[in-house]
Amino acid sequence: MTRAITDDAPLDASERSALVVRMQAEPNEIATQQPQAFGKVREDLKLVTLDVLIENFSKSLTGNGAKNEDAWQQFFKANTFALKQIFAAPVAFYGEQVHVRSPDMKGAGGQIADFVLFNTLTRSMVLVEIKTPSAALVAKNKYRGASSAEVYPPDKELSGAIAQLQAQMESARTDFDQIVRRTPGAGPLDTKVVTGAVIAGTLGSMDQLRKDSFVRYRNGLHGIEVITFDEVLDRLLALQTMLKESGYSWFVGSVNPG
Repeated sequence: MTRAITDDAPLDASERSALVVRMQAEPNEIATQQPQAFGKVREDLKLVTLDVLIENFSKSLTGNGAKNEDAWQQFFKANTFALKQIFAAPVAFYGEQVHVRSPDMKGAGGQIADFVLFNTLTRSMVLVEIKTPSAALVAKNKYRGASSAEVYPPDKELSGAIAQLQAQMESARTDFDQIVRRTPGAGPLDTKVVTGAVIAGTLGSMDQLRKDSFVRYRNGLHGIEVITFDEVLDRLLALQTMLKESGYSWFVGSVNPG
């Protein structure tokens, strides 16, 4: 370290780097000699990371980032923690861009899931399809009805994503075990029950009638959850609040990325 940290003055870039290197080099010694301080630093870093993740996530819900599917793929790849928050059951990350259907002799016909998670207790598969916050969830024009009784069908972007995910889930049930056996180091998963999730659109972008139609549609799906991007953000914010109210009230503010 270039100076003792005895006041509230912020660290410069070189001092931050030195702190990270020291924590990585001597974690056991620090944890043994100063367990309470080490524990507080670890929780501090976790909350800082969560604050930065939430800030970046929130900013990307609008503007150019809201339409960039590749950017969201990379975001969830780098922050698999955010993916795990959308499920009620405990899940772990298995892989991204995972083949779930074997191609034919000419290399065609394969299917690739954006992300594969698995239930840590049952090892059952969960396939996740990532769209964008700008993805439409219901059609612009009503199907029928008038006044306060309009009914809106799902937008083709959402119904297409669900159809694609359904095909991937069926392929995973029949082909994934063979793919695992041909892949060195790949861990087996239980393919008897395969579920899926689509992350797409935002609830806040719809009026109440369109929102009602969307909620009815997704509640009628079997084995597939549809989670909107602002719902993911809401779950991250709820976790942030819970952590800060559980003894971390001393932590305030957020850290700008970069």
